[in-house]
Amino acid sequence: MNIILTGFMGTGKTEAGKRLAKRLGWKFVDVDELIEKGAKASIADIFSQHGEVVFRRLERAHINRLVHHNHQVIATGGGAVVDPLNRRRLRASGIVVCLTSRPRVILDRVGSRVSARPMLNRKDPLGRIRALLADRAPAYKQADLTIDTSDLTNDQAAERIWRAVSPCLCKSWQYLLDHAEELSHRYGGKYVVVVENKIVASGATHLAAYRNAKLAEAADAGIYYIPQVAESLAA
Repeated sequence: MNIILTGFMGTGKTEAGKRLAKRLGWKFVDVDELIEKGAKASIADIFSQHGEVVFRRLERAHINRLVHHNHQVIATGGGAVVDPLNRRRLRASGIVVCLTSRPRVILDRVGSRVSARPMLNRKDPLGRIRALLADRAPAYKQADLTIDTSDLTNDQAAERIWRAVSPCLCKSWQYLLDHAEELSHRYGGKYVVVVENKIVASGATHLAAYRNAKLAEAADAGIYYIPQVAESLAA
């Protein structure tokens, strides 16, 4: 499984993500950084030379590759989860955590780098931040967990994420692999809690499934998202 950090730019995804990955002993992956390395160009140059459509296509391709690996803390670009396919793939890959901050805090954090941010390089960047936050709100709300980092340091943000997700990290994939088809028909679109090859609880989100299980059982549980049959075929 993976932990996916999404949310608007300037909310601390990269720095908090690096700290969280170090604590877990997992790999940290920044999707925007992968795009820049693969294209041998900055995000700003990709937007100016090829347009947002090309950037989103590259973003989708990198996310599709990442979700086939485990034990990663993945930081996505702020608009990645607006794409329903990205959102579905990331959600099936692990816990999705949305980091958020107040618009003024975001602008202060981005600071002089506004010109290098294609989505904010406008006459009124603060107004643009507010508009984009409003547009993306429905997608951001589908995260398993939302954390406001406006008044948190990067260390505090990483600690907040750790406290929320550490109790329900997956321990094993074997049961899921052995029963993938039957689970997809019965629990498709839900998360299940597995203890000793038995499902003890389910829920609409990763954290909901964990909370629906008895704590004594969930301590040694694996928690998995079960794709719907159509999602399995699309993957």
